[in-house]
Amino acid sequence: MNVLEELARRAKMVDASLMEYLEVGKYEKLRKAVRHYPEAGGKRLRPSMAYTVAEAVGRNGKDALPFGCALELIHNFTLVHDDVMDQDATRRGRPTVHTLYGMPTAIIAGDALFAIAYKVLATTPVDGERLRRLLASLSDTVYLVAEGQQMDIDFESRDDVTVEEYMEMVEKKTAVLFACAAEGGAIIGGGTEDQIQDMYEYARLSGIGFQIWDDVLGLIANEKVLGKPVGSDIRNGKRTLIAVHAFEELGRRGAREHAEVLRAFGNEKATDAEVRKVIALFQELGSIQHGKDVALDYAARAKEKLCCLPPSKEKDFLREVVDFSVGREK
Repeated sequence: MNVLEELARRAKMVDASLMEYLEVGKYEKLRKAVRHYPEAGGKRLRPSMAYTVAEAVGRNGKDALPFGCALELIHNFTLVHDDVMDQDATRRGRPTVHTLYGMPTAIIAGDALFAIAYKVLATTPVDGERLRRLLASLSDTVYLVAEGQQMDIDFESRDDVTVEEYMEMVEKKTAVLFACAAEGGAIIGGGTEDQIQDMYEYARLSGIGFQIWDDVLGLIANEKVLGKPVGSDIRNGKRTLIAVHAFEELGRRGAREHAEVLRAFGNEKATDAEVRKVIALFQELGSIQHGKDVALDYAARAKEKLCCLPPSKEKDFLREVVDFSVGREK
């Protein structure tokens, strides 16, 4: 199976529905701001996961498309606000929403995406009890994402972030949205309670691995391939697993000779050369390799959860998605 071709095919199917849902409103500036990220395309991993899980357990993946599109809109809402907070200039190789339309409009566009998502969710063709379950799951998930984002922000002003705290933040900020997608697909597909739980865990574990791998790419990827600035986590003082591991290593070694290099960490005005020195130090400490190893471990544990599914091409695809997510170059 060529996972990139399969992702592209499913993304095209999702896009056909997604862009229709965004044909709303009359104020052109806001309409453009709302559509800016969705129009840029993307892998559509979350809606593809909802569709595929529904197919795997009940052969009714199309019924999961509205729910999947709602998740994608929620995801894009978080990206708009993330970029405002991080002050990043590009996303997916394009100018960020706030760069093009200004901070106030970007915030409003994020709010609009959030509102549209719930309207789309309401069109999911399931009975009332399952729809209420999906609504509760998505609402809980959005709140957990908010907690994760707040933790991420707070970590930037702390020097004592632990690995355990980082893992909790990643689970909330990133993994729970994947978990919601897989759980929702199993609910819509009429899966058993065991399948619903296992699919949640599959996506939670793979989502954590996905984010840790994303942190790795944020330091070592080709910027043109990645489509966003490499090294911004250094300038923003992000306490990624890599950074937490590096600072713990430095603490154990009692090393102070790297103080000059580390002044670039959390310094928005750090030069590219200064950022590269921090990345080289993280490499030397084994922190980037540690991040890769942890991500791969989560990926392996995620694939074990697929045992609850009967043999099918959808099950194979879900396994391939994990390998793609933790190992990709962008």
